[in-house]
Amino acid sequence: MPLTRTGFAIFALGLTASLQAQTAPPDTVSRPIGGDGVARASALVDSVYVDRLLHQATVDGGDFTAYLMARLGVRDLPADFRYRVSIDTSLIRIGGRLADLPVEARAALASLVMVLPPDTRLEGQVELRSAGPEAVRFHLRSATVQGIPVPEAFFSSLMSDIGRRYPALTATGRDLYVQIPAGGRMQLVPGGIALTGP
Repeated sequence: MPLTRTGFAIFALGLTASLQAQTAPPDTVSRPIGGDGVARASALVDSVYVDRLLHQATVDGGDFTAYLMARLGVRDLPADFRYRVSIDTSLIRIGGRLADLPVEARAALASLVMVLPPDTRLEGQVELRSAGPEAVRFHLRSATVQGIPVPEAFFSSLMSDIGRRYPALTATGRDLYVQIPAGGRMQLVPGGIALTGP
């Protein structure tokens, strides 16, 4: 299958999972993830890091998530895509129900989700870390199914298999590197990603 569909599987558990009210901090608001967010996020990223028209900007969490998904090859999100993202100063939480994953993504994650009912909630927690003077990395810290953590040994094996198939991710399948200019910064803020130019 083309990366546009199966590539979503990376994000579906890699940079994905469920937004349950009880796991998201009370001061954050979940935001929709839509294909139209890619252009908005790209415009702000370019304005701060490439064209240097702005010294600082904050990208909406849903828009930035769509932007990262596009970097993984997921460019055509369905209009009724129901996964949402919540961001605070320490974590990105992305998710929705198993039933809301495309069929190809469910197939790619079959070893984890094949016996689960459609209303099963998935959640993944992603950290933003520095990766030297000119890069940051989005690291999938953990994932849960119905609020229960996926065992690390199983999760690592699943994600390593995905990492072997998709070169945009590291071999572990749990890290996505993004280049920024020397002296620039990218950090999590409630509801979004703050960009600061050099």
